[in-house]
Amino acid sequence: MKLVESRQLPVAVYTPEQIRQNEAQAAKSTGINLYQLMQKAGEAVFELITQNFLQPKRIGILLGKGNNAGDGFVVAKLAAQAGWQVSLLAMPNCDNWQGDALTAKEEALKQNLTIQSAENHDFTQYDILVDAILGTGLKKNLTQDWQNIIEQVNAQAFQVVSIDIPSGLNAKTGCVMGAAINAQHTVTFIGLKTGLLTADAADYIGLLHFAGLDVDKVFAEQNHAYYRLSQFNELRGCFDKRARNSHKGKYGHVLCIGGDKGMSGAIRLSAEAVLRAGAGLVSVITHPDNVLAVSITRPELMVLGVNGINQELKDKVAAADVIVIGPGLGKSGWANGLMQYVIEQDKPKVIDADGLNWLAQHPCKQKNWVLTPHPLEAARLLSQSQYHVQYDRYSAATELQAMYGGTVVLKGCGSLIAGKHEIVVCKQGNPGLATAGSGDVLTGIIAAFLAQGFTPELAAELGVNIHAQAGDLAAKSGERGMIASDLYPFIRHLINQAVESKHD
Repeated sequence: MKLVESRQLPVAVYTPEQIRQNEAQAAKSTGINLYQLMQKAGEAVFELITQNFLQPKRIGILLGKGNNAGDGFVVAKLAAQAGWQVSLLAMPNCDNWQGDALTAKEEALKQNLTIQSAENHDFTQYDILVDAILGTGLKKNLTQDWQNIIEQVNAQAFQVVSIDIPSGLNAKTGCVMGAAINAQHTVTFIGLKTGLLTADAADYIGLLHFAGLDVDKVFAEQNHAYYRLSQFNELRGCFDKRARNSHKGKYGHVLCIGGDKGMSGAIRLSAEAVLRAGAGLVSVITHPDNVLAVSITRPELMVLGVNGINQELKDKVAAADVIVIGPGLGKSGWANGLMQYVIEQDKPKVIDADGLNWLAQHPCKQKNWVLTPHPLEAARLLSQSQYHVQYDRYSAATELQAMYGGTVVLKGCGSLIAGKHEIVVCKQGNPGLATAGSGDVLTGIIAAFLAQGFTPELAAELGVNIHAQAGDLAAKSGERGMIASDLYPFIRHLINQAVESKHD
């Protein structure tokens, strides 16, 4: 059985309902019955285990009620045949397996195995635990007795491998349903599930592995994926070498608007990010008091202080190819006037921060903008709670795009890029990016790509990937204490590295 690790995962992403409803048909089309599919799943998990433990050790198999337990029984049988000491550990009220899971149980018990209770068990005695408790059908919080066992596993277990998804994690949304297994490895089957890629998932899945079980290609042919995993390696080809006979006007003029009195930092961060991501010209409109603060350390920026809608501002807006508005904009009359004027202009825009807060109060829809809300800003845009957004980030991103049009980047762990026809997921990045100004840098990168001729959807996807990858490179010196401006050298490096790799 061929296992694929995180760096080579398939790009198609499905809801768990899609896979549950259609895996049988895909298996039938390839001449495989569901019990054979279960055997293949167990074999894939045991392959991973043998890759990590060359000599037979002690292994515990945690068993739930359904076919996930059947996969666990297959692993138990294979481990026993290979000389491992195997313990079968059933969760409370799990003793009535049926169908293929029952068949798998009977086969496992032929290896002289017995089933014990997982309650009040000492999990420290095992070299590895296999989480075969729950599959992808979980929709409500676990009962307290199951939560207690899972918390005990997380506190005691040396290493855990989860089958398909860590038990307790919602396979659709990625949210923890009361408690969830904290796995070091997760082996998922047939297709990537939405819940493995966003929200709480990154803290629970460990290293993600994929096994197609010999039906994944047929499944992909038979089922449309509405979601896609973004892979930076696949995006490298978007960056071409620049002609030697070039000038700055060929690479776009971005106008960054923001920075009310005393709030110069955010718009300064965005503007330099535009430069670092390759735009030819960058102008800044800010409060007159901020002109020196924005320009003094970056003379390449053309900075104009304005106090109202005057002809100079109108000329700057007319000359721009792309407009950034929102970072440090504030909520004063100064900000309100600028937003009202900019929204009326038919130009590509990237709107962030206070620009999004203004938009929540004055909803409208445009095709050629990119909105970049974090969960709280998204909640304001939807007139919902932040919990509503985080509980189902895919639905929230879909709602935002339908309501406001254009392209929406819902930032967070597993950032989502929602266009009209699909949602793209970026699973790169790290907690070091959760720092003041990081979003302002992302805004600037996306604007730079818009100015260089990419579509809003592609500019957003490229921007999110470059931002996340730059964050991962910066974090090699440590996530704590990382600041937004630490990303600049890595932004430049990644873009130029992509150009060079395309033409090697």
